[in-house]
Amino acid sequence: MKNRGVKLAKKAFQLRPKRFSVVWMLPNFLTICALIFGLQAMYQALFGNWDNVIIMIIIASVFDMLDGRVARLLKSTSEFGMHLDSLSDFVVFGAVPALAVYLWMDKPQDNIFWIVIVLYVICSALRLARFNSELSERPSYAKNYFNGVPTPAAAFLMLFPLAIEGYLNEYMFKSFDIIGFWIVFISISMVSNLPTFSGKVFQVPKSLVIPMLIILALLSNAIISNPIKGFITLVLVYIISLPFASIFYLRLKKKAEALNIKT
Repeated sequence: MKNRGVKLAKKAFQLRPKRFSVVWMLPNFLTICALIFGLQAMYQALFGNWDNVIIMIIIASVFDMLDGRVARLLKSTSEFGMHLDSLSDFVVFGAVPALAVYLWMDKPQDNIFWIVIVLYVICSALRLARFNSELSERPSYAKNYFNGVPTPAAAFLMLFPLAIEGYLNEYMFKSFDIIGFWIVFISISMVSNLPTFSGKVFQVPKSLVIPMLIILALLSNAIISNPIKGFITLVLVYIISLPFASIFYLRLKKKAEALNIKT
């Protein structure tokens, strides 16, 4: 029996791939690029270059958006890639924005504000863990929705005050109470059951294809020509979309429940 076990172990070891193709490596490389830009954002935050922090996070989010889609396109998805992506997201969209905001607030010694910062980091970890555990448990009508605000969107919301500070200097909104409340709101929204658009299976009617391309082109041009203003516009559009996502989600849920009752 012992010899048989050794033989089976050797056979299993031989079946393990000794080489991996570039196709398999490409999505993971994109994930690492997202991590690099996230760490670069942290580096820029140490020197108070807040515009650069936002730009680095924007670039990191682009790589984060591409890695999964490239993996599915090339049929090179893997458990390794999924775990790497989650760890990268936690650092880039969880820890980095929280520490950047803490530095932006001039490193306050207030324990309550630090607790709020820690709350955001913890909720981002819980959000990622819940997302990974629920990938195969979503009903069919909810495929285009997330439960709660995803971590990349939460990072954008976290950095939103940094982007609008120059436009609201006269209102003195940079206070522990206002920013602390904003962070608590984002943290709770991540772990809540609030439906948010995922955009994964979003379909555009034929008559709206050209107008949608024009809107996307204008938005892309705004982000490229003036990243901060483009970032502000993007975040505002996302905030406006939140109530509409809830309305559309509830409609789909009621239709699905009605069909189940009839059948």
